[in-house]
Amino acid sequence: MPAKQDKRTGHWFFRKMVTLPDGTKRRIFGVPTDYGEKDTKTGALEAERIAITRIRETATTDPKPPAPTAPAVKEVPTVEDFAPVWLAKSRADNKPASYKTQTRALNGHIVPEFGKLRLDQVDFDKVETWRVRLINDDELGPATVARLLSQFRAMLNYGRKKGLIVAVPEWPTQAAPLPRPTFLSFEQTDRLIAAAEPMDPWKAMVIVAVRTGLRHGELTGLRWEDVDLDGGKLSVVRNLVDGVFGTPKSGKGRELPLSNDAIRALRTLYRSRRGEVVFSSQTGKPLTHSWTDRALRLICRHAELSPIGWHKLRHTFASHLAIRGVSLSAIRELLGHANIKMTLRYAHLAPEVRREAVMLLDEPPPSKGKDKKSKKSKRIEPSDNDEE
Repeated sequence: MPAKQDKRTGHWFFRKMVTLPDGTKRRIFGVPTDYGEKDTKTGALEAERIAITRIRETATTDPKPPAPTAPAVKEVPTVEDFAPVWLAKSRADNKPASYKTQTRALNGHIVPEFGKLRLDQVDFDKVETWRVRLINDDELGPATVARLLSQFRAMLNYGRKKGLIVAVPEWPTQAAPLPRPTFLSFEQTDRLIAAAEPMDPWKAMVIVAVRTGLRHGELTGLRWEDVDLDGGKLSVVRNLVDGVFGTPKSGKGRELPLSNDAIRALRTLYRSRRGEVVFSSQTGKPLTHSWTDRALRLICRHAELSPIGWHKLRHTFASHLAIRGVSLSAIRELLGHANIKMTLRYAHLAPEVRREAVMLLDEPPPSKGKDKKSKKSKRIEPSDNDEE
């Protein structure tokens, strides 16, 4: 049947019996608009022609499905172009000090070396060559190199998560054992405190530093409302770095007991308090790092000591505790370390504590059902007949 117009609606359509290539016959039916044609006789005839061609080629009058297109591939940026994206994430996720450290690492080392390479062009050989040169030629410390490697790898991993690269390449490693911390002896600590005697507020700040182990930012950010002199304790809830108040480095607050000399020093300072923060300038403003560093160097000169930084007073606090036999677990809590690995640097200072712990194994096993502490066994000196 040729194209025909429906008398009831006025629309055109076609109906036709078609012989397929295999000899079978199929009846087809349709309207022009199904095939993108106008609703006219000419349109119906053209639609019929299209339908016949389709059914003979594909055994159906349905249009061919569109050819699959490959998914759009994101253009891989260079390390230099991706750097601002990575730093924006760093600024959003990290404390200001950490963000500045990553910015210096990126602009000072990573971009100058790899900036022109696309992210997918960074491979093990290029990074390993860079690592060896940093150690041998640039003479950077292992800890610094390990930190640069870690930051660069984190940057590439972020690019992977954003779909810019398929995977992060095999990555070199850099051994960086934590150095044993240096600290002041008990006698040197007494000299330092004595040298700070006439200086306000430095005597109290030095005493609190060596008796609590607070970080520099925790000292300068300490407020009077965080100090409980009657209860003999303080709360570490703020950190001041580059003039910006934030949470402590570990992200968690902690409570610290105060020694008697720390309480006395703080009581004296409290009588002349000038503002919200405990250690402040004459006008009550928080102390800057450059200001406190100059003051500590001057105190060291009066104490006839080599110049030191405030962080050495934190090491002094922890080291003196270890020497006096305080457990590493307790030292970790007092320092606010997130990882016991940091605290283990002080383990070598208390060999006798470990010896006494092992000597407990010579005692008889504790009785069941009894909660009695065993007495320490006496140390037995080895004789010439004992095996080594």
